Amino acid sequence: MRRFGPLYGCAAVRRGRYGFLDIGSHSARLLVVDVDDRKRWRVVDEERAILRLGDALASEGRLVGEIERAQAVYQTLCERARHLGAHDSEAVGTAALRAARDGAAFAAQLARSAGVPLQVLSGEEEAKLGFLGAVTTLAVQHGYLCDLGGASTELSRFRDRRLVAADSAPFGAVTLHQQFLREDLATQSQTEAAVEHVRTLLVASVPEPEPGLPLVVLGGSFRSIAKLHQASMRYPFPSLHNYRMPPDAIAQLGRRLARMPLRERRKVPGLAIHRAELVPSALLIAGAIVEHLRPSEIVISGAGLREGMLYRRLRGPLPPPAEDLVGRSCENLLFQVGEEPDPAQVALSDSLLNVLEPLLPQSGALRLGRAAARLRGIGRRVNFYDRHRHTFAMIIGARLFGVSHREQVLLAAAAAYEGPRRMRDLLSPYLDLLERGDMVLGQRLGLICAFAEALARSAPGMEAEIAVDITPSVITLGIAGLTPPPQLPFGETERLALQFPKVFGRKLVPRYN
Repeated sequence: MRRFGPLYGCAAVRRGRYGFLDIGSHSARLLVVDVDDRKRWRVVDEERAILRLGDALASEGRLVGEIERAQAVYQTLCERARHLGAHDSEAVGTAALRAARDGAAFAAQLARSAGVPLQVLSGEEEAKLGFLGAVTTLAVQHGYLCDLGGASTELSRFRDRRLVAADSAPFGAVTLHQQFLREDLATQSQTEAAVEHVRTLLVASVPEPEPGLPLVVLGGSFRSIAKLHQASMRYPFPSLHNYRMPPDAIAQLGRRLARMPLRERRKVPGLAIHRAELVPSALLIAGAIVEHLRPSEIVISGAGLREGMLYRRLRGPLPPPAEDLVGRSCENLLFQVGEEPDPAQVALSDSLLNVLEPLLPQSGALRLGRAAARLRGIGRRVNFYDRHRHTFAMIIGARLFGVSHREQVLLAAAAAYEGPRRMRDLLSPYLDLLERGDMVLGQRLGLICAFAEALARSAPGMEAEIAVDITPSVITLGIAGLTPPPQLPFGETERLALQFPKVFGRKLVPRYN
């Protein structure tokens, strides 16, 4: 595993629409994003086409026989980006183009056919971009990162969110399948030969692994494995990004599918039909990697090479600190739905969260509460009168960074808070994700955000100062700066104040001055 210094620099970025293309060994992918002047971004479109260049590479070592189909795919994706208004597209090719004898000529012909330059990445460059895409979206400090592709596998080691070593090994799900496992049901000797081949290359790439670290994984093969595991667990959360798997799950899935013919694999819940042929070789590689690195857990990244290209343009070659991730992804979601939070409401929420922090039952709750305050009410973009339900659904369905799936559920429930009973209804499908005390935490964060919203709505544009006195039975809230004070009785602030005894175990006494 080679060691190196800082990543290379990035091109200037301006507000507009950008396209990022990745010509891989198994498939070609396009990502089109909008960027605003605050470097927030939102996905406009994503497209994928199956190429299987790795098949030609493994059988012939050349790609020329695939040029007609590859040109059609490349031209279509480039034209798709242009049609969507991307004024600048960036395209890269990975292992198949890198390893083929005619890879450079093949890439040049694709570029000429579509008028978009195509850069063939070195293994180190591919590892750097995959690392940047994944670690920019995950709150992980140290560990290994593996990008399992069709014709190569990139292995990286990072510390303090900085890449310290990386290598690209010449095996992938497509090439291993072609070399060792082409039969529908591989024999024991074929499987043993494939495993020994992978182990030898792994030792060369990472000769002295450090066990007990998280293993961040990306690429279509690992996403397929994660979907299989989610389906087997009946996992309730609709996202792969930041999904956590125990290391022994790889071996369990491998044993389950090892003797299953292709016609049966195509029916397995969670497994896409186009991945059914390659999943045995992917599981074999994944199992060898887990056996060699002995990680503490496996963390799935839904972001990778194309997102790395985007982040390099937006923010430079280094991932941001982990504590920034929630705020950044909340800003992206607000940009996506075209919403801006009320600054007075956000300020009031932050003040209330700070003074009531002693009553929040878990450390780190402020981070979730602040995010919930910024996203509260985004569902009104769909329907004002049912905004709370839509807020919950939009946050559940969003790709948020720096939070676990459990935390994202709590954040969504807090931002959509209407009352304790309604929150219990919202959280009922996700009870298997929650921990002891989470229902109380969600209700308290939600009530704080809702009360701050009610105060801000009662005195638009006013800035208030908050002070608190907490006793075992009463929360006395001093609110200075709201003139006139909220109109009582029958106001929203009074309705919410009546929920404090049930949610906080204390009566709320607001004092306006």
